[in-house]
Amino acid sequence: MRKGIVFVSILAIALSACATKPPKAGQLRTPTADRLIGLQARAPDDASVVVTRDVGYSGSGCYAAVFVDGVVVGKLGTGERASFYMPAGEHVLGTWNTGSGLCGYREGQDRRETNVVLKPGDVKRYRILINQSGVEIAPTTLD
Repeated sequence: MRKGIVFVSILAIALSACATKPPKAGQLRTPTADRLIGLQARAPDDASVVVTRDVGYSGSGCYAAVFVDGVVVGKLGTGERASFYMPAGEHVLGTWNTGSGLCGYREGQDRRETNVVLKPGDVKRYRILINQSGVEIAPTTLD
């Protein structure tokens, strides 16, 4: 019985270590300019999509590619936040793990996407997280 409780406790700790969490304000960083690839210029009627990458051990060695309508526009490390500017309308926002070594060998195969409908001047927030299902991109109300 005691061994079972210890095993379940260790399993619970291991599984919780696989999930990431939103960064605190003091943990946020801006990606380097070379990783902000597109949608950085703002036109007067554009909307903003703010993407924040969670912090945590899981996936921390890889960048999360951010793409809009199938085109990579940025690469975020853990605890990084970037804004992307785009015209109003319907867009597909997505992510996958990218980088060298093990990060890139399945690049694009763990792709996750979500639909975004933007009005002029909108500001919509999303977070990239890793959970038991893998990498995800989801709407958030967190700043």
